[in-house]
Amino acid sequence: MRKVITTVGTSLFDNFRAHSNAIDIHYDVIKDKPTSEWNNIGGRIQKVGTALTSWAKGDANASAEIKSIVKIQEMLKDNLEVYLLATDTVVSRFAAEIIKDWFKNYGQKIEVMFDEAKDVISALQVGNYERLVREGLPNLINRINWIAGVGTDSPGYFDNMIFNITGGYKAVIPYMTIMAQVNGCKIVYIFEDTDSLISIPPLPVKIDFEIFETYSTEIAWLDEGIENYQQAKKLYFERFSELEQKRLVEQIDNYAMLSPVGKIFYERLKRKTFLFYAPDDIYSELSKQGHIIRILQSKFTNRQLLESKTEKKDGHYVYDDGNNNNRIYYFNNKGNYYIYKTFQSEEDARKFIDTQVDRNKIIRESKLRKLEVQSV
Repeated sequence: MRKVITTVGTSLFDNFRAHSNAIDIHYDVIKDKPTSEWNNIGGRIQKVGTALTSWAKGDANASAEIKSIVKIQEMLKDNLEVYLLATDTVVSRFAAEIIKDWFKNYGQKIEVMFDEAKDVISALQVGNYERLVREGLPNLINRINWIAGVGTDSPGYFDNMIFNITGGYKAVIPYMTIMAQVNGCKIVYIFEDTDSLISIPPLPVKIDFEIFETYSTEIAWLDEGIENYQQAKKLYFERFSELEQKRLVEQIDNYAMLSPVGKIFYERLKRKTFLFYAPDDIYSELSKQGHIIRILQSKFTNRQLLESKTEKKDGHYVYDDGNNNNRIYYFNNKGNYYIYKTFQSEEDARKFIDTQVDRNKIIRESKLRKLEVQSV
């Protein structure tokens, strides 16, 4: 089984309109509408849908997305699990729904998934550049990571994933291409006026992850978004200037964030390593605690699991691993994890709850640490 990420564009409508003008009056109304207008134009959507569904039935050339998915299955001769990702527009969502229905009668080898609540990527549009960069592209990256398994019960696996960039907005293609290459995925696309499926294998891309470790604090700030960037840059001019030169900073007025390309790299680094801060004495202690190391490598990288196993006790955030004695005292500061006490004894961990800690002191005394991520 291979997973196929397929972005959805408007080729279904374009192809039909080249054949007939039956939907033109309705299409001209809906073509520029955001998905928030879906319910307001339901009558027009229904009329267009009836015409398109009937016309496209059984025709693999009806849209670039359908044609490319069929060609991918023929090339691989393997079962496909296809995820359709739509832009935040009525026509892209509509096309995705019709494509999903088209494949219901195709056979068992291709299963097509599309959930409008998750797969219409909020703010992924070209009408507002600021929203595209601040929300749309990060939402797209996060959704693809989720499909790969990131943030579920594993650090995420891209090994069996293919990026199909045949459809969708042209503005998205560079980011999809970079994300595929960074994660070692094959890229495919097809020219609609030909039957040739072009395949680009993973290239030996080497990423300079050292800069993400050197400037981990600043990058974590950018990942969260910095509202007053000029003030932050005055305090750490050389560090942010270096990140700007590396094209890792996206500025919109006085707001700054990690650039979309930077976020792709950063998410890849976080799947590969767990970065955290700890004072020398704490790190020396936890380095001798095999079970604590295992937890940090396999469970602290899973945000859902981390949150579900963390309890707040008298001002401390305590990771309780469950039916064992392992406990980790930590806090999150601007996206960075600071670990200030670890135990392999439940009784000793319980006694520590009454201890008052100085977070500012812990931050000052801590150094960046790195552990290789392992699967749960």
